[in-house]
Amino acid sequence: VVRGEGEMQGTAFIDDYIATTESVADYLTRYSGLSPGDLDAQRSQHHVVSLKTAYIKLRFLVDRGCCFIGHGLNKDFRIINLCVPQDQVIDTVNIYSLPNRRLLSLRFLAFHLLGITIQGDSHDSIEDAKTALALYHKSLELKERQIFDKTLNRLYEIGRITSWEIPP
Repeated sequence: VVRGEGEMQGTAFIDDYIATTESVADYLTRYSGLSPGDLDAQRSQHHVVSLKTAYIKLRFLVDRGCCFIGHGLNKDFRIINLCVPQDQVIDTVNIYSLPNRRLLSLRFLAFHLLGITIQGDSHDSIEDAKTALALYHKSLELKERQIFDKTLNRLYEIGRITSWEIPP
């Protein structure tokens, strides 16, 4: 979780890993960013908390009326069984989508709208949060300049041409 506004905008203030006692068959490191030991409080270099602790922290933010900006948040909230009112969720996967068309990846949007490459070798949740925040601000800028719809249609055209791949 990163701060969304103010002089500390973009600064991480929650970067918790949730401990597990169950054996993990495949960490899918490329997609999750997790490696063996990351979820073990005794061995991890990260801040590891229980699911209950993570839930309580997020529940506190929800109850305080905080707005969550991210990419694919509804899936994340569903996984941890957290109900967040829709007026507190700004999801860039929905902002940058056309009806009945594929959803655009955070990586694709970051490359084509922000000119940055993310999620190179593995996934980084703070990088993703900062990127989603930047994409939200970019959407506001494009709407203010009245070129959002044109830009979105162009993104889908680029995706079709490139098979949705990002250059190496």
